[in-house]
Amino acid sequence: MSSIVKLIYKIFNETVFRPNCLVCSSFIQPPEGVCNGFPGEADLSLAIQIQVDQLLSEYLCQNCLDGLVAVESPLCSCCGLPFESRYGLDHRCGDCSTSPKKFRVARAPLVYEQIFTEIIHCYKYRGKLQLARPLGELLLTAFSFFWDKDSIDVVVPVPLHLKRLRKRGFNQVYLLIRNWQTIAGQIPFDMGDFQIERDVLVRAVPTAPQTGLGRRQRADNIKNAFVLADAAKIIGKRILLVDDVYTTGATVDECARLLLHHGAAYVDVLSLARAI
Repeated sequence: MSSIVKLIYKIFNETVFRPNCLVCSSFIQPPEGVCNGFPGEADLSLAIQIQVDQLLSEYLCQNCLDGLVAVESPLCSCCGLPFESRYGLDHRCGDCSTSPKKFRVARAPLVYEQIFTEIIHCYKYRGKLQLARPLGELLLTAFSFFWDKDSIDVVVPVPLHLKRLRKRGFNQVYLLIRNWQTIAGQIPFDMGDFQIERDVLVRAVPTAPQTGLGRRQRADNIKNAFVLADAAKIIGKRILLVDDVYTTGATVDECARLLLHHGAAYVDVLSLARAI
């Protein structure tokens, strides 16, 4: 195809078949430029903004992109909760001080607010699986900032119960991380030598959805809901547990408890979004 034909096709495609924003349904303007690869040395909020603009501009209008909120310090040094005050250093929040977590540290790149909530719902409940790649790369960006590549041995997604997996058709967390090695090779980015183990944890109890439950109810609902399928894969290993949204931390803390009980060296947590 000649360059002229390609140009005509591009103009026709952008004017006649302009995509709509997944959140507000307005037309999406074509991006003026593309920045490929990781942003390099920068503070986290700037890096996240660069990646969000690059990765989600195909799916969101600029107004919605600008409405996404990156997690910024100061935040809880354990659970990653951003504090209301924009001054001071990272320190433990009241909940982590009074109720110590089983996991070591939890981090997320974005705040779970209205616009990003809608994006995750499009992905999880409305079958927009094309979002798995950009959201997965966003997670990989966060991993590169929060962890040294040699500090993790095994990456474990939070599992779905088989009944819910059959109903939904996919584990939304596993889809985010399954192509990390491929993405890292294309960027390129040295991701280290860890293994992704999708079946180490099994959700044995079909618990009620956590949405709408309070902190105590969430903890009771998820208690003893998981079993370990293969302890040999995690004994002495440094685990990165991955989930889509961190709300109260009940789910990941229960998973961490089980992994540590069966011999994991430590468990860290990475999620796409942090509720506040």
